[in-house]
Amino acid sequence: MRQKFRINLSHIRCVAAFLISSMVISCAQIASPTGGDRDKTPPKAVAFMPPSGTTNFQKKEIKIEFDEWIQPLQNAKNQVIISPSIEPFPNISIARNELSIKWKQALDSNTTYSFFFGDNIKDNNEGNIMPDFKYIFSTGSYIDSLQVKGTVHTTLESVPENSYVLLYKDMEDSAFLQKRPFYISKIQSDGSFQLDHVKEGNYRVYGLSDKNNNYYYDLPTEAIAFSDSILYLSASIDTLSLELFLPEEMNWRIVAYDRVIKGGRLQIEWNKEISATQDQFSVTLQDTLSPVQPVAFPMKDAKKLMIYFPGMQADTGTYTLYIRNKNQLLDSLQVRAESRRFGAPIPFFTDTMAYKNLRVIEGTPLQLTSVFYSLSPVDTSRILLTDTSGTVLPFSVSRADDWVTYSISADWKGEQMYKLVLLDSALSDLSGNYAKKQEFSFSAVSRKKCGKLLITYQLPEKNTQYIAILKDNSGKALHRHILRDSQAVQIDYGWLPAGMFTVEAVEDLNENGRWNSGNFALKTLPEKIYKVTKPIIIKENWDAEETIPLDFSVPVHSSPLSPSSKVPATDVSGILTPGNKSKPGGNK
Repeated sequence: MRQKFRINLSHIRCVAAFLISSMVISCAQIASPTGGDRDKTPPKAVAFMPPSGTTNFQKKEIKIEFDEWIQPLQNAKNQVIISPSIEPFPNISIARNELSIKWKQALDSNTTYSFFFGDNIKDNNEGNIMPDFKYIFSTGSYIDSLQVKGTVHTTLESVPENSYVLLYKDMEDSAFLQKRPFYISKIQSDGSFQLDHVKEGNYRVYGLSDKNNNYYYDLPTEAIAFSDSILYLSASIDTLSLELFLPEEMNWRIVAYDRVIKGGRLQIEWNKEISATQDQFSVTLQDTLSPVQPVAFPMKDAKKLMIYFPGMQADTGTYTLYIRNKNQLLDSLQVRAESRRFGAPIPFFTDTMAYKNLRVIEGTPLQLTSVFYSLSPVDTSRILLTDTSGTVLPFSVSRADDWVTYSISADWKGEQMYKLVLLDSALSDLSGNYAKKQEFSFSAVSRKKCGKLLITYQLPEKNTQYIAILKDNSGKALHRHILRDSQAVQIDYGWLPAGMFTVEAVEDLNENGRWNSGNFALKTLPEKIYKVTKPIIIKENWDAEETIPLDFSVPVHSSPLSPSSKVPATDVSGILTPGNKSKPGGNK
């Protein structure tokens, strides 16, 4: 029997559509398209309205079009340097690929304006930077073409971020303290700077590490630089040199202090260092009839002052202290005394890191520096010196004029270990506290492993005071000497262990025995520093004689108060520095 088949066209269409879609999906899964190479091309400015370099500029709006979308500026006031400045700061906006600058006020006539965007123009997708982008125009008939280039040196660790060179037309010092500059340029990390399109004329020149982004000096924490002379600019210059420094505060200010008198002692920390030669601190109590007469001494940390209260009885009373320097009242403090009894044993020597590495050279005294002042005689019966076998050795003790440095002399033998024991009460401070028992182990270095050092310093000026600082390889200051009253001064450093040493010198103009930074109000620049670039080599059993001409024309990048970088390790055999006259015979 014959069967009949009916074909449903709608079913055929469905099947065909399913097969085709399956093939498309299958083909799509064979390989996915790649995104291509990452875009590394920075944006380009393709249109300026009006063009950059326009003269006789009279508009109050600039539009710049780029070849792609660019990122909006995060803080235009800090990212765009306008020179001369326009006040108030223009409205700078970015929409898609267009940058707009608008302002309302009239501009100075016959003046070239520069808008420097630095590295702040970036494309929207990849952040590619358009470097050193600048737009300029002139309200006069020509573009100013003078250029000021130079270098900024600094006594800081490095040039801080947001540091600028500023040019002022206003000759008054108050302009630097209250107004934005006429021209401004950022200082690069290497200290270089460049101002372009500057107009001929007279200018005051300053440097500023701007902490609050207002482009003038108004914070004590801002580093500054200034020239003590007016810059007359009639041609481009490329040798301008400035020194950026953190100004020294003029007035004394207490940073921290002990609220409680403990053990008849109290410490005060100041905002600047105390000069042993020029400062004379005194402390009095509000109760002038009190039998307690406070005594003040500077501490090893030159910013700290130690105050003793001899004869004070333990109680919980409060006291008002008046602190003076050269009889001028600096501040007053209210403190209280602790209730526990005074006179508990205290450690006189607390610099544990230094005392763990004690060494003494044969024939030289062992030196210890106390934290506390003691004017009473040293009780040598409470001091014990022994060698490695436990044998008790004779010794002598002397105290320096600073009342804190003690020299212990004995017949040391090279390559031997010794132990020094300070028993209770060997020393006592001004408030009657007694020394706590302390022990020091140290080694003696044979003279055969040492050498002698004699340095002749050639001074630039006979009647100017200088400070010579000898440092070891770690940057620790070993000796400080005042140099003056002669064109050449010899310093005999005696025995030193073999190794490398460095020398720094300070031009101590105010003769206070320490380095001083500058001050804008007094128009003083930081005292100059000279660092000998090559290390001094002390070799075993040799006498070294050095001649060092002090040359303060060479700028340095750190103050002697900051840690000095270590001299790199070197094979010192056969090395002699210029001016060195080393000779055998150190161990005579």
